[in-house]
Amino acid sequence: MNRDSQTEALAHLWAMDEEIGGIGGYLLPKNPVQNPFPGGDERPLFRPLQYAASELERDVAHGARYIVQYAGMHLEAVTRQYLKQVHTLGAIRHHNSTLGKAVHQIAKLRTMDEKTVQSLLVFVRLYNMSKHEVNQDETRERLFSVEDALIAYLSGRILGVRLLAEIGLVSS
Repeated sequence: MNRDSQTEALAHLWAMDEEIGGIGGYLLPKNPVQNPFPGGDERPLFRPLQYAASELERDVAHGARYIVQYAGMHLEAVTRQYLKQVHTLGAIRHHNSTLGKAVHQIAKLRTMDEKTVQSLLVFVRLYNMSKHEVNQDETRERLFSVEDALIAYLSGRILGVRLLAEIGLVSS
């Protein structure tokens, strides 16, 4: 893909990202040195999206694994925040829950629709792969493709906005 095609594809991606709503890579600085979240509750929620946006702008093919990972880090922070808001003793119990544990807890609480919970469970598998697995398939150059990274990023954003809207941190 030539540079003009990449620029055009990224423009479409950022337009879709903006349609999702909330804070996303479309409005974050693409250089992670420029940190709009030096601290506070927003940092763990949105800093991973800034890193994902940086990888998307730099080289999606090379950074696909990291884009999936950053989208998962975003969801991990969002699910923790969700549990802090809806669960008794949530702030104490869930301050360092993994994404998988947090999603299973959300499923037990039955405070989120089943489709969202099932989507989160699928994402947990991808996120864990991005953290722990290496490519064993000799027919694939990499574990995650460009398409995997793009779908994971957009899915992470959609799921994140759904959860944040439920607790009133973004408008739906």
